[in-house]
Amino acid sequence: MPSQYVIIGNGAAGVSAAEAIRGQDETGRITIISDEPYPLYSRPGIAYLILDQIDEKQIFSRKPAFYEQNRFELLYGRVSKIDPLAQRLVMSDGKLIPYDVLLLAVGAGPVPAPFPGADLEGVVSFDTLQDVHRVKKLARKARQAVVVGGGITAMELAEGFNHHRVRTHILQRGTRIWPRLFNQAESDIIEQQIRHEGIQVHYREEVAEAIGRRGKVAAVRLKSGQEMKCQLIGVAIGVRPNLALVRELPIETDRGILVDEYMQTSCANIFAAGDVAQVYDRWTQAHHLDILWPSAISEGRQAGYNMVAVARGQGQPQMYQKGSPFNAAMLFGLHVTVIGRMGEGEAEDNTEVGYLSRGSSHVWTAPFSTQFRSAYDRNGPASLRLVISDSRIVGALLIGNQQLADTIRDLVEKEVNIKPIEEHLLSGNYPLPELLQAVARQREMAFSRS
Repeated sequence: MPSQYVIIGNGAAGVSAAEAIRGQDETGRITIISDEPYPLYSRPGIAYLILDQIDEKQIFSRKPAFYEQNRFELLYGRVSKIDPLAQRLVMSDGKLIPYDVLLLAVGAGPVPAPFPGADLEGVVSFDTLQDVHRVKKLARKARQAVVVGGGITAMELAEGFNHHRVRTHILQRGTRIWPRLFNQAESDIIEQQIRHEGIQVHYREEVAEAIGRRGKVAAVRLKSGQEMKCQLIGVAIGVRPNLALVRELPIETDRGILVDEYMQTSCANIFAAGDVAQVYDRWTQAHHLDILWPSAISEGRQAGYNMVAVARGQGQPQMYQKGSPFNAAMLFGLHVTVIGRMGEGEAEDNTEVGYLSRGSSHVWTAPFSTQFRSAYDRNGPASLRLVISDSRIVGALLIGNQQLADTIRDLVEKEVNIKPIEEHLLSGNYPLPELLQAVARQREMAFSRS
């Protein structure tokens, strides 16, 4: 009898898992449940869609025919309950869906606005394709907008408002941009670019309440007492894993669903992957969240492979080897890339992570006991910071020039010893590109001879 695989979530993790399952099991029944009425689309792509840099059709990573060709049953709807004893799901319409193996790829959702008036028309988040449609529609009639938050999503939302000719203000609770990741110089580069676009940044400011008129946003009152007129309020203060479905289940959770090295939860025959999964990380030897598109793909693929081994009772499950965190974004015309461990950020509050921004890794904000050293190479609106530990580059942050991004990522991933160039690197007296490319070439030559 064919195995029954059920995947809750039609995002990067869910679809990658389905593809991995089909590659191992030609006859198994694979059901994907989605609470959005679309085939798979690129979450990172919505940042380009709101700027009209791509057409909406370009955002879809898979077409409807893909599901038919791979014999995936795609159901649009919501799961209201998981029954692990009976191994079945209860849908919101009462339909029962049995499973042999289940994958929770339910993702993470935006943290709701924490102030009164959050239900007014004009208070928006920026997390889904439907959010893009909503923002574009509201922006047509808006003159001024306020963005609450300081991560990648907040910057993308501010840039989107500004693109649609809405005068935009960003409110920051702290004293600079993204202090958990950027140092002062890096924050200054981003701020300069933001102001160049005509967007105002306000520090040490928080919204006390949204003021409405006839059910629509008319202004915000700040905790400082100031009142700002606006018709749009963008809220991007972080995301948190969607844990509602597992609250009553015997599944271990922390900030997300805890999974072992095989992407399996503490509940038999139930796996988790993607933004909802808190995965063991070899870099810090702890469980971490990665709200990263590439991580969701690799986690989903590994979960799918291991689901087949469990369902069919044959084959050896494979351990998930978490790679170094990597994310690239375009902020106000500047390329920003983060690689590996960047926990040296000068946090202005407790280093304990509260919420992550989409496009962030828990690793980037976690405290470390290792003493890191940094090297800089700046030329105009560009910056490169390297984090070095035990003669290895363990992290890097590049703003602007991306010439060395691939080389550095390779050195970080492969934990290459840079002892031969470390003294020159830290002295700052030698051209950085030549030094890094030289050690990369030496490693390749040594590998080819072995």
